[in-house]
Amino acid sequence: MKKKVIYGIILAVIIVGAIIIATIGLNVDLTYSKNVRLDIYVGKTIENKDIEQMVKEVFGNGRIIVQQVEVYGDMATVLIEEKNADNIDEKVESLNTKINEKYGVENKAEDNIQVVHQPKIKISSLLIPYIMPLTISTVVVLVYVAIRFRKLGILKTLGLYVISILVSEALYLSLLAITRIPINRLVIPIGLLIYILVITVLTVIQEKKHSSYIEAENK
Repeated sequence: MKKKVIYGIILAVIIVGAIIIATIGLNVDLTYSKNVRLDIYVGKTIENKDIEQMVKEVFGNGRIIVQQVEVYGDMATVLIEEKNADNIDEKVESLNTKINEKYGVENKAEDNIQVVHQPKIKISSLLIPYIMPLTISTVVVLVYVAIRFRKLGILKTLGLYVISILVSEALYLSLLAITRIPINRLVIPIGLLIYILVITVLTVIQEKKHSSYIEAENK
């Protein structure tokens, strides 16, 4: 009975997640969404928090990512939401003025701040590099378990592994959709970790069943 309840909850979560993904999609991190990148050269050592504060004053309190990109700490890359980039030339000029006042420099906006409009990155493009390695590793695992646990039933064993992997990843994706956790660089590594954990746990369980079967067979 408890298993049926758990299976029902998992199925419900996956269905809700699928509906959310089909209707409004996943919540993508600023890095992967449509954004504007500002490459800012100051010429003096800068602090990320100072640049972030000035960017917020000019562009508003939307999502912002600030990162130093030079070993000397005198250049920063800033990502802002595309929706906050209206009248971009005026805002860049205003930002440049604030930077000049803060750091005591006389930089010109057109020379020291480069504006790049970046399109939204498709999540599918992030997965492409992993498709072939995962396919090969999955086939190898399935061949191994089919041989190793053949006495437990080849089709039953293969079905257990395939369904468990698919359901676990679908559940993970659905939870991301429902909770609206931003899709960032950690999402894929976590998905791979879940994949490995599922296979590991299943193999441990199957090994115990296999050992019990062999013991019973030898009696």
